[in-house]
Amino acid sequence: MSFDSIRRRSFLKTGAAASTIGLTGLAGCSSITGGGTPELGLAFTVPVENFGSLFAIEELQDQVSNLGSEYELSVTRNESTPDSLNAMAAGEVDMALLTTVSYASAVRQEAVPGNISMIATDFWDAHPEWYGFTIFSGPDSDITEIADLEGANVGVNAQGTGTHAVLEKGIRQADLEFGTDAEIVELPFPTFVSAINDGRIDAGIFPALFAVAARAEGFTEVYSSQDLWDEAYPFAYTVASNNSLDENGDAIAAFGEDLDELVEYCYDNRSEVVSLAAEHFELPEQVVDGFFLTNNDYYRQDITIDIDRLQFAIDELVELGFVEESFDVGEYATNEYIPSN
Repeated sequence: MSFDSIRRRSFLKTGAAASTIGLTGLAGCSSITGGGTPELGLAFTVPVENFGSLFAIEELQDQVSNLGSEYELSVTRNESTPDSLNAMAAGEVDMALLTTVSYASAVRQEAVPGNISMIATDFWDAHPEWYGFTIFSGPDSDITEIADLEGANVGVNAQGTGTHAVLEKGIRQADLEFGTDAEIVELPFPTFVSAINDGRIDAGIFPALFAVAARAEGFTEVYSSQDLWDEAYPFAYTVASNNSLDENGDAIAAFGEDLDELVEYCYDNRSEVVSLAAEHFELPEQVVDGFFLTNNDYYRQDITIDIDRLQFAIDELVELGFVEESFDVGEYATNEYIPSN
């Protein structure tokens, strides 16, 4: 697929619907209903790894101050961030977890009526003390560094995504090119371990949740985001439609306060949250425990938006060809809806 095709890929797709992400038994939707207060909708993609997904857990809902009084909340899992944007464009959700590429593309394409605003950072990539997206090959593979990817099939969940951008930046560093020197293979993240073991792909890019299995299998680390960037950069975010901010700004600000409280509660009560999240999303507890809020997880403690570093990330996407033209992120991002740190 050419970069022109990637740039033109629309984030409004027909037939998109909430669905699983390939992990058996993951809970799909949790909602709190009632009268007299605004009801907000939040969409996420990857359980636990997307911090907002934890609002689906009833026991954690009880640990925040405003939920149930200042607003009600419906939490829905979608297969991809484009599906979440589609739901937002249709007025089905007010907020969604997006990554850098989907955020930038949605802003540039005006995919949501009234456009969107980033209201909180979910996690950072390439932090020197925390996990960065990592490319693994098999345990006995000859692929041990980026240059060894020449002639390889490399797995990614989808082209034109934030994870694809990490792959692209890496392979360019070795003066290689996908489509000429190596091939991209699109597969769901949960299939990467088996796909490498049976030879369908030679390597793949692993988010934190799925890297637990790669480490358990003794896979070889080829490179990580820290090898590509000198500093951490924000990668995933909570965004809201501007129409929802206009209509329910006070409720979304109350949600922002709760998000800040939830992050603090999770750090202070990690073991409890690991057990609750594993049970709710029907994941093995050792998988959640193997990354969540450890050094094998992304840096996520500060949810404020670093506007300058966000601008760097967007400009980098332009350089890589994933976004046609840069824009002033200060017009589409604000710290107004979360408490000052």
